[in-house]
Amino acid sequence: MPATGRESSTVTVERLEDGVLVLSFLVPGRRQNVITEAVLVDLAAALDAIDRGPPPRGLVVCSGLKGSFFAGADVARLEALAGTSPGDIERLCAAGRGLFARLSAAAWPSVAVIDGVCLGGGLELALACDFRIATTAAHTSLGLPEVKLGLLPGWGGTVRLARLIGPGPAVEFTAGGEPVDGRAAQLLGIVDGCVPAEEALVSARRLIECQIAQAGHVARRKRLAAPVGLAPEERAFLEAVVSTVILGRTGGHYPAPATILRTILAGAEADLAEAGRLESEAFAALSTGDVSRQLVRVFRLGERNRRDPGVGGGDAPSPDAEAAPVEHPAVVGAGIMGAGIAASHLRHGFALTLVDVNAETLERGAAGILEEAAWDRAARRADPARSLALAGRLRTAVDASALAGADLVIESVLERTDVKRRALAEIERVVGPDTVIATNTSTNPIANLATALTNPARFCGMHFFNPVRRMTLVEVVRGPETSDATIATAVAHAKRLSKCPVVVRDSPGFLVNRLLMPYLHESVEMLREGLDPQRIDRVARAFGMPMGPLELYDMIGLDTAFYAGLVLDGAFGDRIESSPVIPALVKSGRLGRKTGAGFYVYDESAGQRAKPARPDAGVLGLVAAYALPARETTDRTLADRLLLPVVLEATRVLDEGIVRDGRDIDLAVIHALGFPAFRGGVLAWADTLGAAEILRRLEPLADLGVRMHPTRRLLDVARGGGRFLSEASS
Repeated sequence: MPATGRESSTVTVERLEDGVLVLSFLVPGRRQNVITEAVLVDLAAALDAIDRGPPPRGLVVCSGLKGSFFAGADVARLEALAGTSPGDIERLCAAGRGLFARLSAAAWPSVAVIDGVCLGGGLELALACDFRIATTAAHTSLGLPEVKLGLLPGWGGTVRLARLIGPGPAVEFTAGGEPVDGRAAQLLGIVDGCVPAEEALVSARRLIECQIAQAGHVARRKRLAAPVGLAPEERAFLEAVVSTVILGRTGGHYPAPATILRTILAGAEADLAEAGRLESEAFAALSTGDVSRQLVRVFRLGERNRRDPGVGGGDAPSPDAEAAPVEHPAVVGAGIMGAGIAASHLRHGFALTLVDVNAETLERGAAGILEEAAWDRAARRADPARSLALAGRLRTAVDASALAGADLVIESVLERTDVKRRALAEIERVVGPDTVIATNTSTNPIANLATALTNPARFCGMHFFNPVRRMTLVEVVRGPETSDATIATAVAHAKRLSKCPVVVRDSPGFLVNRLLMPYLHESVEMLREGLDPQRIDRVARAFGMPMGPLELYDMIGLDTAFYAGLVLDGAFGDRIESSPVIPALVKSGRLGRKTGAGFYVYDESAGQRAKPARPDAGVLGLVAAYALPARETTDRTLADRLLLPVVLEATRVLDEGIVRDGRDIDLAVIHALGFPAFRGGVLAWADTLGAAEILRRLEPLADLGVRMHPTRRLLDVARGGGRFLSEASS
């Protein structure tokens, strides 16, 4: 293929023998193609050059970077919109939409070849072409994830997609924000074909010839330019049903999905110009809102975490702490957590050794592991064929000698110090000198467990959360003697499992449980004051938490919470006092969902999926024995009592150096506790309130004790008029 035409830093144009031009993108210095200002400038220049030259028979738009068409627009462009007026943002949207529209306004047909990630603005670019061909490659995915940043597509995505596949499917696809593979995109009508990657260019050229012969691209353009006729009853149905679904998913906290619904329905019935104007107007309104600002920030925190090696300053690797590649992982303990960790390894392509001294537990656990590893989220069931294929990757043994070849061993036995120490000593006895040893623990101090080892430098905590498949956070816990290389290896490995690792210093409760316990503890104190349990949980959900604290107690298990509470009470008893109500409930056999009764009564047949049916009447009698004086309280004060102690504990965590950066706290509470992302995390929320306002809200709660008293950092921030998170880290 002789290369001719214009070449720039991001765009290459190549003329093929049949007169078809291939326009390919390659953004230098990026792991994925992203739409930067340079890309837009280069695309405009390339189209200008094509217009000046001999007219092509057609244009193929593709990527020069394997596995990436476009991963969307550069998020830095969104951050740069801060302080920009809505009118200027609308003009920027119109300019981008106009640039893309040149592809479908030319005299020749255009085809986008999508091999790899095609998201956001990348899919909008592909939609602006006359036709699209996706590849069957596993790395190919198409989506409009702007809703996850509190936005909607701003370069014509809502306009073109609604006309291509219909307003209803367009709303579902755009408001859901989840990507689909090439085959699913073809079924939806987003792409016109799905072929093996090696056949994609040939297929695109054939498609161009067919469309030229039949003027098919002209007919399609005419159809897609027209409004989509919606019968009044069809529109009313869509508005009513989809609005209800959106409200149920968002709780009214996230404006983007509802805006997407309104914009697509209104734009579908308008001409192209008006539909584009409506989209730009909606994008400008969302992009200047607080929710989008916080969601973009949270996205940036995730990007930072993906770059963070876990050692050093957090943004660059330490030259003395390179992560060792893990190729032969092993898990010791086939209980609930060990099985979940093992399944996560199988699901991510690892062969795994699983050891448990109990043969019956091992056999039962292995079956569950394969089912879990083969879970199909779309089908909501395990894929039997996948389970069978994975069976060959799981090696089970009852003898620790099977661990001899492992380069990382994660111990996940019973949460008892003596049991864990024995297991760790046995692991060290059989593995090689360079093997990293980790413990999955939520309560045991790493320093105490490390006494079982002769080389504690290679030992750390890897605290996974239950259920492992759904919970993305992993606390990587640094003990007093843990080496940087051990931490770097554990962090890198957690990322290979698609987890979000946060490095924390060894201390009681580590990070997440330490922040969680004040929230849980206060809910029981309010219950003792006579507040309705459903009201307590309702207020927490209204704040944006995925479930209330009493519901969360039941999901965790009251026995588990009891033992965690003992650890925290021993360390921080002045403010995180162990409640007498929890052991009373445990003694009565109420352990939460797993026993069908806790603070609420559950349908035992539904297992962990059970929803609270009603408060357990028997609990009120148990609580009465530990009653506290009643207090008049508003819902706002109730929310403050639940969540301001979490802010106070977060400031203590910062002062004690439990984390390397305050941003890690926000990321952890979002991923592990479900703290509402639209609030940016607990410290971001505190900065939104302001230290002075937090002091004002704490003042009437001071009689509740130390747990409501301001910390030194809070007072310092209030005096200085500053922030909990510096501008550099926010």
